[in-house]
Amino acid sequence: MEKNILPDDDVFEQIQPKSRKAYRNCWDMFRGRNPEINFEEGPPGEEALTNFFKYLRIDKKTASSSMWTLYSYLNSVLKRKYSFKLQDLPRLTMLIKGYAVDIKKKATIFDQAILKKFMVSEMPNAYWEVRQAVVVLSFFGGLRLEECLTLKLEQIIRSSVGYTITHKRCKQRSDDLFTKFVVPEDGGFAEKLSIYLTKINMQLDKFAGRVFYTASKKSHLKKQGMGRNTLALVPHELAKFLELPEGDVFTFHSFRRTSATSAADAGSTTEQLVDFFGWKNGSMCQEYISSSKPAILGMATRLAGFEALSQDPVVEVEVQMEEAKEVAQEVAQEDPLKQEMEEYIVLEEDPEMYAMAGLELVTVPVPNPVQGRVESTIMQAMSVVPAGSIVNLKIVVLNDNAGTFNFN
Repeated sequence: MEKNILPDDDVFEQIQPKSRKAYRNCWDMFRGRNPEINFEEGPPGEEALTNFFKYLRIDKKTASSSMWTLYSYLNSVLKRKYSFKLQDLPRLTMLIKGYAVDIKKKATIFDQAILKKFMVSEMPNAYWEVRQAVVVLSFFGGLRLEECLTLKLEQIIRSSVGYTITHKRCKQRSDDLFTKFVVPEDGGFAEKLSIYLTKINMQLDKFAGRVFYTASKKSHLKKQGMGRNTLALVPHELAKFLELPEGDVFTFHSFRRTSATSAADAGSTTEQLVDFFGWKNGSMCQEYISSSKPAILGMATRLAGFEALSQDPVVEVEVQMEEAKEVAQEVAQEDPLKQEMEEYIVLEEDPEMYAMAGLELVTVPVPNPVQGRVESTIMQAMSVVPAGSIVNLKIVVLNDNAGTFNFN
């Protein structure tokens, strides 16, 4: 039986041009891991494929979602080249399914107080002034590395409130809009940023284009722009400069995560965080809000409040009355019309008349002036008692009258 194996070039001609590079890179990586196999003689064996995906997971720390993407790429190439599909190897599929749970390692967050102190400190030379500017812009803009690289000098405008920076998110949701952030004058942040920007204008005669340039350990900037790799090393250098332990755990994304943490601690809402940081939905910022200082302190307050209520606190309210003569004088000064109406109501309640009409007598209570004063005083005292408390009322009536007072 004649082997029908297509050359690699013919295989990739069948793949859409916009996706072709990704498929070829995956195939080249797989072939590079198996130099001993003659791929023009037949398809690779199960062992080679299994070892490749183990390498991706164990050595390269590839996420499970990315592994399924590479599985799809490789499967498409094999079907076109050999008419062979990976679904025929169930043990390989089960292996990748076993890697379903990922442990995502998030960028370490800088201490906010230490980072802010660095942003307003005097730098020893131009080398650190550049890095101070990187930190200031990254923190106040919540910038990713790519976004930092694409900042433009002409889009940095100073006003009375500070520097307003216009830029575009590299992972915008569905729109293609520019967004803005401010480096404030308050706190001295804009002033420190101006030191670096002024040197760009004066020493390099640059007023447009890229923002970050390399610098010497003295006071001069260089005309060479700061590249991606150099910019990515800034958090490591900063950690070493600040003498932080384990400086290698900080990445450029640490600036963005520290910014988001600071915003959440300041009480920013989900909508504000999503809009400012350019996330796709609110679930991205839930981590910051749920662990923010207001959330933690709020929960502690609620727990402490619950504990206090569980102890059944007793509140004693002591009510004192004035002398009956003074009460009588105040009652006498009340509205005469009101007194007449009360007397009229009493006169209308004639038991014999109600009996003749076949109606049940409904007694309208007439407030006792002393009782009214006691009720009013109790209501005033109870208005400051916490809800849910068990209250014992101790009523002291300082007069010569005797009687029973009914309270609802």
